[in-house]
Amino acid sequence: MAIMARAANLRGYRELIDELGGDGAGLLRRFGITPEAIADDDALVPAESLSRALKVAMDFLDRNYPGPERTMTTRVRSAIDEALVESKADIDTVARMLTVHARTLQRALAAEGTTFTEILDDARREAVYRLLRETDLPMSRITTLVGLREQSALTRVVRRWYGTTPQRIRSAARVP
Repeated sequence: MAIMARAANLRGYRELIDELGGDGAGLLRRFGITPEAIADDDALVPAESLSRALKVAMDFLDRNYPGPERTMTTRVRSAIDEALVESKADIDTVARMLTVHARTLQRALAAEGTTFTEILDDARREAVYRLLRETDLPMSRITTLVGLREQSALTRVVRRWYGTTPQRIRSAARVP
């Protein structure tokens, strides 16, 4: 049984998207909401379509109009954490996720006193530590998950970060 909502609920979507310079009606059509429903406030539309449209709108707003407390550094860190899970976390991928040019991203981070490399290094450090202590994943899989090319690179960065080997960190976590 499909849950339906009144098309009058679309008014906010149309106004929001139109105000942001987009085609509100076109976006709603992408989610299966017909032109007739868009024109008729009393028409019924699938609530699932409204939910998907709202998610797209909220993701867009979150990426492009973050709250004043969200610095570029925190936005980049969130994007890196997501990219480490879904794909590779390089500056071009993260810049695309944040819908900014890579150079603009670098300038914004420099203005905040940091670099993309520092944020990526920090994200990798935390991910590696968590994966070593909380999982039984093979070292080769951890290497891949954090975006390193070789297992020897994992050993080198863990020595730099923690002054010990990945295996020792894992063993220490297993001691009762």
